[in-house]
Formats: sequence, C-alpha cells, structure tokens
Amino acid sequence: MGFSRRARDIGTAVAILAFTALIVARIGDAGGETIAGAARAADGDTLTLDGHRIRLAGMDTPEMMQVCKRDGADWRCGVAARSRLAELLRAGPVTCRTQGTDKYSRWLARCETGAGDLGARMVREGLAVAYGDYEDEERFARAERKGLWGTEFDMPQQWRRMNGRPQEDAHEAEPGFLGGILGTLGLK
Repeated sequence: MGFSRRARDIGTAVAILAFTALIVARIGDAGGETIAGAARAADGDTLTLDGHRIRLAGMDTPEMMQVCKRDGADWRCGVAARSRLAELLRAGPVTCRTQGTDKYSRWLARCETGAGDLGARMVREGLAVAYGDYEDEERFARAERKGLWGTEFDMPQQWRRMNGRPQEDAHEAEPGFLGGILGTLGLK
C-alpha cells in the first residue's frame, strides 16, 4: 500500500510541476519574440525584417493589383498602401513584437517606428481597414473620409474573393505546441 500511495503522490507532484512549468512558459511567451532593424515593404500590410516576412496584425490593406475609384478616376489603392508603408519604414528602424505565425508561415506582429504603431498609422490614414483591431482609428479615418474612405472601394477580403485570390484569415496566430496544450486545458 505504501508504494502505490507514494507513487501516486509523486505522480501528482510531477503533474503539478509540469502544469506550473506550462503556465510559466506561457506567461514568458505571451508577447512573442521582439526583432528590430531596417525593414522593407512587400505590400501594404507585409514587411521583411531580418529575413523574416511579417504580416502586420489587426489590419488589412488593398491588394497590389486592387484599384479603387476616386472622383470617378482609377486610383491604385494597393500600390498607394505599399508606398505609404515603405515611406514609414524609411523613417528609421522598426521594432516588431511577434504573436505567432499565419497560415502562410509569415510572422504576425505589431510593429512600430519612432512615429508609433505602423498598423494604427495605416488605418488612421485610411490606407488600411481594421481587421481585428484598430477600430477607433478606422472610425476616425471614415469620419474624415481619409484614404480609402474618400473613394469607392471593395474591402480587401471581398476583392480577393471576387478575384480568385487566397482569402486572408482572421489574424489568429497558430498556437504552436505549448499554445495547443494550453488551449486544450482551457488556459489560452
């Protein structure tokens, strides 16, 4: 009897320690990795930094081939979004805090320069739409008719659907091994 009780106690202690280790690892991993340096724009919501493709989380921009109508004339809104992101990136080093990866193996991240959060800036200027975050910035851009909101345009998701392009899923990072365990346990 003593042996089985001792084994059960040891098993319980190991389980508690493992559970505690998972929680500590989750707390330490909550914000992801931080990388910084010079970056270049791939399109209006994706950049390359230190060899990594990074998708700006919480917003979505028109595709490079997407055309909007401004005062009845064509406006290459996808190109305009990329140009503006490139301009913001040229202003100095960028710091990105990763949140995981998307289905295309790009890192999802919040990125900023000395001028502030890039996603917030793009949405506030009307060159991106809120996509899981930045709703206040979008309300401001709509009210001021900035960028896209002063044109006739299809939401990027709708444009991709109508033009046979792959759909961009909501910005939820892949959980990874630890995230999967925590999700199963209802801790994520």
